[in-house]
Amino acid sequence: MLEQNALKPLYEQLMDAIREDIQKQVYKPGDRLPTETELEQIYGVSRITVRRAVKELCDQKILMKKQGKGTFVLNRGFHSHLDGIGGFHEGIGEERQTNTRLVSLTEQAAGQEMAGYLGIPETEKVIVVKRVLCADEVPMMIDTCYIPASRFPEMLDRLTGDFSIYRIFHEDYGISFATAEKVLKVRVATEEEGELLECKPGCPVFDIFKIVYDEHKVPVHVSVDITNGENTSYIISTDNTNHLKFKRERLGIQVIPQP
Repeated sequence: MLEQNALKPLYEQLMDAIREDIQKQVYKPGDRLPTETELEQIYGVSRITVRRAVKELCDQKILMKKQGKGTFVLNRGFHSHLDGIGGFHEGIGEERQTNTRLVSLTEQAAGQEMAGYLGIPETEKVIVVKRVLCADEVPMMIDTCYIPASRFPEMLDRLTGDFSIYRIFHEDYGISFATAEKVLKVRVATEEEGELLECKPGCPVFDIFKIVYDEHKVPVHVSVDITNGENTSYIISTDNTNHLKFKRERLGIQVIPQP
């Protein structure tokens, strides 16, 4: 029960209690929260207090209201194998609803540095796609992808709607990914990154630079992925077995399968 005479407002106490119950997995990611009437009875508070607390938790993207269905617990965390190759949609799409917010789409000369990464002339054009990748309407990743334009003609025409770049590579161009090189940095978010990821500027972020190669060891694309360090976990393993499965389940970590 909450403390009626405490200095902290009841709605904030209720928010803390719901957060704690989520951490204890009383309410798991994807679960529907009890109704307002049930929450009143469970926590011993008024309907006004329940509505205020739920609204605040929805604003913080901890809960989400679905019209006609109720209020659900969001799975804010992003968990992935750092040694995997697959894309965001392929890893998370089956378990959660994904969508893409296009930030910018341009075509420009590769320049010396990017030409070196992609193995193309400096004057050759690259397509630069910057997106925010979301799960259950929560921003998970800022992805900036650099694609050699001459190798993938008409690629610009395919980058519309809620697209997956990896699926386009596979289905439209017959590309098979074989290996990847990644560089991981930990830093703080810029003001723009904080706005896109809905976190405060200065919050910790993972910054992953990646070059992906096909079966002929030819670079397919370069990408820079930025994720919120406060809700992101990366797993590194020497194989794809499930030796850590029991421990992962105990810790509540959901590992994104990689193709």
